Amino acid sequence: MEDFHACINVRSDDGSVKIKGTRTFQNTSVGFKELIQWVLGRKKDDCTLSFVMEATGVYYEDLADFLYSSKEQVSVVLANKIKNYAKSINVKTKTDKVDSKIIADFGMERKLDTWKPMSPVYKESRDFCRELLSIKKEMTRAKNQKHAMIKSHGKSEIILNFKNDQITFYENSIKNIIKELRRIVEMDPQLKEKLNKVQTIPGIGFETAVILASETNGFELFKSIRQLVSYAGLDIEFKESGKFKGKTRITKRGNSCIRQALFMPALAATNHNESIKALYERVCERNPNIKKKGVIAGMRKLLIFAYVIWKKDEEYDKSHVWC
Repeated sequence: MEDFHACINVRSDDGSVKIKGTRTFQNTSVGFKELIQWVLGRKKDDCTLSFVMEATGVYYEDLADFLYSSKEQVSVVLANKIKNYAKSINVKTKTDKVDSKIIADFGMERKLDTWKPMSPVYKESRDFCRELLSIKKEMTRAKNQKHAMIKSHGKSEIILNFKNDQITFYENSIKNIIKELRRIVEMDPQLKEKLNKVQTIPGIGFETAVILASETNGFELFKSIRQLVSYAGLDIEFKESGKFKGKTRITKRGNSCIRQALFMPALAATNHNESIKALYERVCERNPNIKKKGVIAGMRKLLIFAYVIWKKDEEYDKSHVWC
């Protein structure tokens, strides 16, 4: 994202909200400084200043970090919340300028949590973890392509060798990334101890534990299990109106990296984790034709296990009665 649009809203003494200006800035350090000067030039001395922005991938991070370093109050709102707010006030036009006004209005109406930057160790590990997940996805695709090539008629050996080289590259990259992740963890004894306790959960290994920790900033982003589950997009939505009976499904409006990291561990946990296995069987009994629902329920439960163990700083106890 090369630039961003800003809108200033000011609350008058009578409670009404007025727009004091809109402008586009470059998404660079120069643009950030211009934003501060522009805002301060329109701010009244007795006004409290707060910056609100939408979480647009990673493009908001530099600006948010700049404002935080400048001792400004910053709040970052998930995109789906802004989208739902726009629907609630019947805004149908979507442009950067309109979006900036909606975000400013949202910030004036709601009491928002203050944003804080990720811890450096979690930021570094998150970058490696996301690259790891991306490469694993590409390697799976390459292996499927190789399988199709082998089964196809008259496929060139040269092309097949290219595909083998590609898979070898992915495998070596995965080994190197995991090596770097272990190096990062070894440098932080407290993090290492926490991750070791999370790995006592049957089904969760080193990679999954690191991904969960890095994607949640050590679970500091959340005050409750409900918030965490929603952030991961593993919360359930159900549509029902009158005689219409909809189907239950997860929202998927959340962190896709967490969902990707939990799928295979949850699949393994259906055989090796008694609590997850019992949950999987109950869900599959109710949905015999959609067994994937049982795996998704396992994903959600594994995430909750990791959160509780991290917060309590304890090892997993299989005799504990989990609700």
